[in-house]
Amino acid sequence: MVTWTKLPMASWVVATLSVAKCCIAGDVATFDSCTDVAGRTIAAEIDYAQTKLVRTSLDAGQPTIRYNPALLPGLTPLARQFFYAHECARHALGDAGKADLPLTRVRQADCVALATLLASGLLTRDQVAGLQGDLNFSAIEWEVLPRPPRGFDLPACRTGGVLRLPATSSPSARQTEWNAAMRACADRLWICQKGCRSEACVSDCVASHRQCEANRGDAPRNSP
Repeated sequence: MVTWTKLPMASWVVATLSVAKCCIAGDVATFDSCTDVAGRTIAAEIDYAQTKLVRTSLDAGQPTIRYNPALLPGLTPLARQFFYAHECARHALGDAGKADLPLTRVRQADCVALATLLASGLLTRDQVAGLQGDLNFSAIEWEVLPRPPRGFDLPACRTGGVLRLPATSSPSARQTEWNAAMRACADRLWICQKGCRSEACVSDCVASHRQCEANRGDAPRNSP
């Protein structure tokens, strides 16, 4: 069992997440439970019938996190854990089941998910860049994933309502510039998709976003 406890910031309960058998059992990622903002246990169950990767349902008035490990077979184990941790983070933030959350709030849950995976030992800092690279999806894939469709910038998680992830060293000027450029790409993707009324429009937005990221090149190596 892996647990995350309270962090001394804004009196948040971050998340308590139990992952069965170190996350993989017979090539199927399995999860046990996590807690909500009031510290109540939220059970997790596999549901092969649902069309969403992970979601929260109400069963006799009790929330349950349901996930389908058969969806998106190309999804890496770390990315799968990230989205489950994201759903737990929504419970920890009191946002579970809320529709049309502002993008800033969704990104808070992304950062809480990242921080909890790091704190658990399920993710190391050396793996963050790889996880970042795994989180690029097509418009069709976003129909299965926890919405809204968005770009991810995991290194940008910081204080100001979001967890600060301690850095091993200060970012270089080039790293800071690259992070800002990637956030700008993600913001443009969000704005573009908000105005879409068709699948073709969404696909065009995603293509433009990927070109925007490609124009920025790979993340620079941090150096003193």
